[in-house]
Amino acid sequence: MYIKHKIYDADINSIANENLPWEKLSKKNLLLTGASGLIGTVLVDVLMKKNREDNLNAKIFAAGRNEKIAAERFADYLGDKNFEFVKLNVNEPIEKDFPVDFIIHAASNTHPLLYSTDPVGTMTTNILGTYNLLEFGRRNNIERFVFVSSVEIYGKALHDEDIFDENYCGYIDCNTLRAGYPESKRAGEALCQAYISQHNMDIVIPRLSRIYGATMRLDDSKAMSEFIMNGVRGENIVLKSKGLPRFSYCYGADCVSGIFYCLLKGKSGAAYNVADSSEILSLREITEYISSLAGKKVVFELPDETQAKGFSKAVNAIMDNKKLRGLGWTPKDDTRSGVKKTVEILKDKLQVL
Repeated sequence: MYIKHKIYDADINSIANENLPWEKLSKKNLLLTGASGLIGTVLVDVLMKKNREDNLNAKIFAAGRNEKIAAERFADYLGDKNFEFVKLNVNEPIEKDFPVDFIIHAASNTHPLLYSTDPVGTMTTNILGTYNLLEFGRRNNIERFVFVSSVEIYGKALHDEDIFDENYCGYIDCNTLRAGYPESKRAGEALCQAYISQHNMDIVIPRLSRIYGATMRLDDSKAMSEFIMNGVRGENIVLKSKGLPRFSYCYGADCVSGIFYCLLKGKSGAAYNVADSSEILSLREITEYISSLAGKKVVFELPDETQAKGFSKAVNAIMDNKKLRGLGWTPKDDTRSGVKKTVEILKDKLQVL
């Protein structure tokens, strides 16, 4: 269900009050894949707030494979004329017939355990799923398609001091299991460019940094998510490396704000990095901060074989966000404040489950 928490409500209000041309979505139909995920959840909550309080009247088709999870997550919206759950497996041709003006493709395997245990599903969602949605959008003559991509497409930095702007191209060893996620995201982006050229579609690509927030799955195997859950449960934080890498992160609410800026103000064919550009913390510094919130300590432990297969080999992955800032976007939280808010919300949430 909707996270009834003052911090989360404030985040939703902040996004809904952004100075954006929301009128572009007025009385439009929007298909969102990955609707019940970390990002999709916040997207839906913002749009439903705009519908209920600002009379946006945008119809949301929230797509997913699990009807039970969706019914629990979106219980507050069931029966609303502007909300409809659509059971959809994007890896299959979309034969359903319903009117759509905008598509946001945010469905993807996004945590390391799935990269190693479901590598085929990881790739097909990013390639075949994107193709099926692009075809559906082409048939419906949609106004804009948003392909949610990832920092992973940049690969490993060629030099430790490199900063990733949207033209950067690092190294990926394509002949590995772990390459499935970044290579399929790259292929998804290339497919979008093909549809722009061949079918004159309007497509924009937000490239997300490492995202975290209170709407994440509680069993998410991404390092940041596991650190946060350690802190939420008052446990020692387990660090399965020396913790030296530095990555760009983005708090979930800021990420969703960035996606809306891409949707409503981005240039067709362009990619935009969605990342906080303030202090870049190492993994060790992040774990030390979270452990200080929990009054616990950091414990070092080697990953098991399955976990190690899903881990990124990147040493540093720091993104330049000037291009998105050029549209007027500004992140509201840095890593410390975003993590603190996430821990506080999830602590309260677990107490009522």
